[in-house]
Amino acid sequence: MQQDLSVVVLRHLKPILEMLRHTILTCPEQVFAGDKILVREQLYHALVGMDVWFSDKPNEYNFNEILDIKAAQMHGIAPPHISRRFLLAYLGKIEHKLAAMPMNPEKFLEIREIGGREMTYLDQCLVQMRHVQHHLGEVDEIMRSHQLPLLEWRGYGEYLQ
Repeated sequence: MQQDLSVVVLRHLKPILEMLRHTILTCPEQVFAGDKILVREQLYHALVGMDVWFSDKPNEYNFNEILDIKAAQMHGIAPPHISRRFLLAYLGKIEHKLAAMPMNPEKFLEIREIGGREMTYLDQCLVQMRHVQHHLGEVDEIMRSHQLPLLEWRGYGEYLQ
């Protein structure tokens, strides 16, 4: 029996979303936010990226919807209202967008043009997997630099005890 490609992709996206949620909930306050770019900004940036890329038409994304564009681009410290509660709600929005993404095989691999490049929904998912994992690695570096425990790795078929 062969599985649908979208099922496999979702199996690998869901642990990434779990890692984001776990990080938002458990990150020590001393590295979550402060007077420089820390964990909060890494998480916000990653969530904004998913918000854009999990859109049906990223070319038409309304960037005016972004609460703080400088923080989203990691060019500034996020304001206090970009809190853990805000990030958890934003993660919920991303999960909803992902659930609405067309996942039937034909649509999932349909070639579209985004930013002058041929893209599929599969490409959008793979780009975000790489992007978010990069920023979770940056969070690990912040944790390491403060002698704090690293993130708990989550991955399909590879949960570490």
